[in-house]
Amino acid sequence: MVDKETIERFVQVSKRINEAEGKSTNKLLKQKKDQLADVAQTVKTLEEAYKKATESVEKEKGDVDRMKQPSTRDFFKDQKSFDEQMSVEQEEYLEAVSKQEMVKKQLDGVTQQKKQLEQEVAECGKQMETLMKLYDQQDEILGQIFNGEYGSDLENKLESEFDSVKERKERILVAKYKWSNAKILLQHAVKQLGVASTKWMEILKVEKSNVQGKYFLATETRNNIIAAAQNITAAQGYLNNIKFPYCEKEEIKTLNRACEHVFSDMQSNSRHQHAHQCFHVTYRRAAALLQWFESVINNTIAKDLEAAKKELAPVEKSLREERLRLIKEKLGSDADSIVLPESADSDFDEQAEDPELLAVCQAEKVEGSDNTLGVDDSSPKAPTPLPLTELAPAPSQEDLFGNIEQLKQQHEKEMAEFEKAQETNKARMEQGLQEKLAARRNRRARMGAD
Repeated sequence: MVDKETIERFVQVSKRINEAEGKSTNKLLKQKKDQLADVAQTVKTLEEAYKKATESVEKEKGDVDRMKQPSTRDFFKDQKSFDEQMSVEQEEYLEAVSKQEMVKKQLDGVTQQKKQLEQEVAECGKQMETLMKLYDQQDEILGQIFNGEYGSDLENKLESEFDSVKERKERILVAKYKWSNAKILLQHAVKQLGVASTKWMEILKVEKSNVQGKYFLATETRNNIIAAAQNITAAQGYLNNIKFPYCEKEEIKTLNRACEHVFSDMQSNSRHQHAHQCFHVTYRRAAALLQWFESVINNTIAKDLEAAKKELAPVEKSLREERLRLIKEKLGSDADSIVLPESADSDFDEQAEDPELLAVCQAEKVEGSDNTLGVDDSSPKAPTPLPLTELAPAPSQEDLFGNIEQLKQQHEKEMAEFEKAQETNKARMEQGLQEKLAARRNRRARMGAD
C-alpha cells in the first residue's frame, strides 16, 4: 500500500539524487580517469627520459674528466687546441646537466599531478557508488508507488525525453569544465612565457663580469619556460581530441629543446637573439591560443549550454508535474502538501580551478636572484590581441561535445517506436512499458560504467 511516508521518502531520495547529479559526478569521474591515464603515461615517459638524461650527464662528465688527465693533453699539439676541445666538452656537459634538471622538474610536476588525480578519482568513485545506490532506491520506491510499472504513458515518454535532453546538457557541461580548466592553465603559461622573455632580455643588461647574475636570469628563464610548457601540455591533456591552432605539440618540443641550451645561448649575442625569437614567438602564440579559448568558451560553449538549459527546463517541469499528478491520484488529499524537488543546476563547471593541481605548474623561484640584479620584475606587457576575424575557427560541435546529433536521432527513433506501439497494440504496449522500465535501469547502469 502506498502511504504518505513512502511518498516523502521518494521526495527525499529524489532531492539527494538531484544534488548529486548537480555535481555531474559520472561525467567528472570519466574525465578524471581519462586524464589520469594520460598523466600516468607521461610519468612513464619522463621517467625514461630522466634515466637517459642522467646517463648523458655521467657520460659528459666523464669526457670532461678525461680531458683533465695529463695523458689526454698530450694528444693536442698546442694549448689553444686543447682549450677549444675542453670548451666543447664543458658546454656539452653543461647542456646535459641543464636537460637533466629540466626533465627532473617536469617529472616532479606530473608526478604530483598524478597523485592529486588519483585522490580525485577515488573520491569521485565513492560519490558515484552513492549515486547508483540512490537510483536503485528511487526505482524501488517508484515500483512500490506504481506497482512495478510506469505511472502513465506520458510519464514514460517525458522521462525518456528528459534523459535525452539532460545527456546533451551534461556533455556541454563537460566541455565547459575541460575548456575552463585548460584556459586557467593557459593563463599561467602566457604569464610565464612573458616573464621568461623579459628575464632573457635582461641578461643583456647585466655586466659581463657578473656571471652569477647572468646565470640567475638564465635559470629563471628556463624555469618559467618549463612551467609554461607543462601548462600548455596539461591544457592539451584536457582536450585530446582538439587540435590546437597555436602552440601545437611540435612547437612545445622546439621550445623545450631551446630551453636546454639557455646557459650556452646566453654567452653569444647571436645565439641569445635566436633563442629570444623562439621564446617571444611562442609567447605571442600562447596569447593567441588563450584568446581563442576565451572565444570558444564565450561564443560557442556558453551559448549552447544556455540553450540546453532552456530546452531542459520545460521537460523537467512537465515530468515533475505528471509524477505529482499521479501521486495525488494514489494518495488523494494526503498528497496536497507534497512538493517534488527541482533538479539542481549543475555546478560541474564551477569546479574548474583546483589550486593544488595547478600549483605543480608554477615556475620555481631561483634563490638569491631577487633584488640583486637591478632588473625590472614587473609583469611583461601582454601581446596585442588578434582581430577576431584572424582567430582560428572554433572546433566543430562534434569535436566539442561528441555526437550529440546521434543522441537526438536515437531519442526520436525511440519515441517513434513508442507512439507506434501505442497506436497499434495495447497488449504490446503493456509489454513495452516493462521494457522501458528495464531501459531505465540500463541507462543508469551505463552511466555508472562511464
